[in-house]
Amino acid sequence: MSSLSKYAENQFDSATTGRLPLMSELLDSTLPRITAAALLHPALAPAQTAIAAAVASWNTAESTATNTFAAQVSATYAFTDRLQSLTRKPNADTNSPLETWDSTIRSIIAYNGPTYLYLLPKGRETLTAGTLDEQLDALRDFGTRLSEQVGKPALIALGNTVTSWSTATRALRTSQTTKMTAADNAQNAMEPLRVASADALYGMTGLGMSVFQADPAQVDTLFDINVLRTPVQPVPAAPATTVWNPAARTLSTSALPDRATRLEAWRLGEGGANELIALGAREEMSVTIPATITFPTGQTYQLWLQARNSTGSSTPGPVQTWTA
Repeated sequence: MSSLSKYAENQFDSATTGRLPLMSELLDSTLPRITAAALLHPALAPAQTAIAAAVASWNTAESTATNTFAAQVSATYAFTDRLQSLTRKPNADTNSPLETWDSTIRSIIAYNGPTYLYLLPKGRETLTAGTLDEQLDALRDFGTRLSEQVGKPALIALGNTVTSWSTATRALRTSQTTKMTAADNAQNAMEPLRVASADALYGMTGLGMSVFQADPAQVDTLFDINVLRTPVQPVPAAPATTVWNPAARTLSTSALPDRATRLEAWRLGEGGANELIALGAREEMSVTIPATITFPTGQTYQLWLQARNSTGSSTPGPVQTWTA
């Protein structure tokens, strides 16, 4: 039985299934190749147009997915840190909020008496056991029970404090779940774009076979076959250095980490979430921040680089702090 041609299967689709970063690498490495080829062979212009459109759509969606995930991570940290702070001592000589609340109650009513057990039936564990949402509910209900203590103004005042604390913490939880949904939706939106991009790349090879029918090997020059065949590999290490040049609007490093193909530029502004603001060109050690990314005067930013390859992105490199 004869084997199928290597172009009988959409290799771009099969190779990138479950590997979105690989599609990024394929698109970014193919666009300059097909652009150059179309200048020499105008019949390839439709393929160049299709690949350029695929790259634009992909980069927009990838940036959205990356940044919504970063916002989710930030919101998750804000919520979990807030909840953990309930039992965290600010320092060795200062009680945690939960210890302070418990001490306030004990100064007014008998420890393990009927009122105490109504307020905290399992002691402090009443507010720390169970899932995150169960802890939030326990905090809400604890504030309600405190507010019922008629004739004990200190406990009613404590109830107001607990309710305010609980409300603020629940707002962080709502923000986290909202951002989790947004991140999931943005990630899911990448799959149809991956398929469409694979189709555009496959269509390019088909057109290439027509243009190069006298020399079919030329089809392989339209894309980097090594990128297509890149095996799953570890993500690269983080860049070792970070240099921010405000005048040139560049973030650079001294060398690309092993296995890295390009750099990502990130920032964190005051009160914001981590944000991917630019991608570097392949094999370049510097990333130029586009003019569309603004830095309002007087605001302080943290800026850093991450390395990426066909598997994913590294952890952050050294952070530069800069006030615009």
